[in-house]
Amino acid sequence: MHRSSILTDRQQQELNKAILQYLEPILSDNDKNISLHKSLSDLLLPSDSTTDVSTQPITTTTSNNSINNGNPIVPNYLEKKWSTVLRLQRKIIDLENEVSNLRSIVDGQLSASNGAVSVISKDRINWLPLRASKKFNTQTNQLVLSCKIHPVLPTIFGGCSDGSLIIWNVVNDDTSIPEKIIKAHTRSINKLAFSKEAVNLSNKPEDSRSKSYIVASCSADLSIKIWDSSTYKHLRTLTGHDHTVSSVAFSRTTPHILYSVSRDKSVKIWDLINGYCLKSFVGHSEWVRDIDVISVNSTLSLNNIKASHELGDFIVTCSNDQSVRLSHAESGTGLALLIGHSHVVEKVAFLPSVSNIIVDKYLKDNFSLFPSIPQELLTEPLYSSALGYKYCISAGRDNLLKLWLLPPPTIIPHRSPLPAKVNDSQGWPIADFIGHQSWVKAISIHPNGRFIFSGSDDKTIKIWDLSNLNVTGTVKCVSTLNGHEGFLNDLDFARYNSEIISENGTKGKEGSKAKTPEEEHEELMKFIESRMRCLFISGGADNSIRLWS
Repeated sequence: MHRSSILTDRQQQELNKAILQYLEPILSDNDKNISLHKSLSDLLLPSDSTTDVSTQPITTTTSNNSINNGNPIVPNYLEKKWSTVLRLQRKIIDLENEVSNLRSIVDGQLSASNGAVSVISKDRINWLPLRASKKFNTQTNQLVLSCKIHPVLPTIFGGCSDGSLIIWNVVNDDTSIPEKIIKAHTRSINKLAFSKEAVNLSNKPEDSRSKSYIVASCSADLSIKIWDSSTYKHLRTLTGHDHTVSSVAFSRTTPHILYSVSRDKSVKIWDLINGYCLKSFVGHSEWVRDIDVISVNSTLSLNNIKASHELGDFIVTCSNDQSVRLSHAESGTGLALLIGHSHVVEKVAFLPSVSNIIVDKYLKDNFSLFPSIPQELLTEPLYSSALGYKYCISAGRDNLLKLWLLPPPTIIPHRSPLPAKVNDSQGWPIADFIGHQSWVKAISIHPNGRFIFSGSDDKTIKIWDLSNLNVTGTVKCVSTLNGHEGFLNDLDFARYNSEIISENGTKGKEGSKAKTPEEEHEELMKFIESRMRCLFISGGADNSIRLWS
């Protein structure tokens, strides 16, 4: 009989015994089959074998669990061996994926100039997800359109296509049973958003014990609903939009103020204490897809700079009209327009101030590539002292992410900001993120401001490293996360506590040496590192939310 070239004699003999063991009950029903079994025994275990078992019957009973001469063969040996092989194969695939992700991270750090590797440190501040550690499944008719991590609790909220709001506890080992399922809307939930701070929506005097984080859900049923994220109690229903409500975002300066955008082309501002719409304005000519909000008070600074102008919130919105619009929230005035996408713009987000040092360095070192940008704009103090924003990221159906420099508005005392005078009130495209093979529909930003996460209809999550701008002149994908079997609809990196550092904290004392921007950035990274949570989730059309580790 032909022997395998990869099995030892002993392994081959054990395999043959397992085959005979498997066949014995099948071939023991008549004399003809018993004769066939005897012939197979002679073939698989020939008489010249070191252990002569050709004339011995095979038994799998507990009293004699062996094949001749006491060589142990456990019951169902062949089936158990096959199950072991499958488990090992699955482990091999997981390890190969992890090695591939690690290799892509290292490759992404290769310097174009000398081939040296700029290794991403393994400090907590540079934590990156590598593989899905938990999977939270929904029902067949519940595509996950939005997912968010609670600001402080270990819970995940998912908004589904059937209008269900589902909550899971990430510390539970059994992911098949949600903590709560709420029939929140009659049609799909398009977006979830958590308040920036714990708030009290009652008209009673502020009571810290009555404060809690609230979550807003917006839907294709034209409504927005407000929920207590701890008790899951329904608090408010906001109505007023004339079409699908696409996205919502909370104010940081006034935590009970909510912004919403809709297919009716409008942006609305809501007071959640009484449920009234305070203002509505139209800035786009088509369906408004997404919104993000920022203010000087939401810009983390070690110098504890106070706003020199009480300008409030600024918002960026994106639309089917293929544009991104920067607006002053309170007045609704359009400040700048970003034109460059060739298809519907699905997502937009302000870059946090901690990202500025990376992009600023690239622009200063490559100023000749951007002749339309005034050089003094790169050091304009208005960005940090009054605006809170400088750059933003957009993503769309042209398979691209784009990095933009936003022009500062015209500031006139005692008046709302006016459109920017420079560059005809248009933003400057700085870099394109090229790599996705289909629509990009989700963006999330790492707390360190260096890494950008994007989710696409190509079923992948890509991690982009902004610092590569200062190495290769492009934003390179340093890792691709695979696992979803359907379109990616939303991503979320757990929020960290971003309270402004107090006077008695890390701020330098009077008379101490002023810190350089690099020293301040390093200290700021330590501050963020001490407060960040290494949790990252994704939700998609494959009826699942995945927790990555």
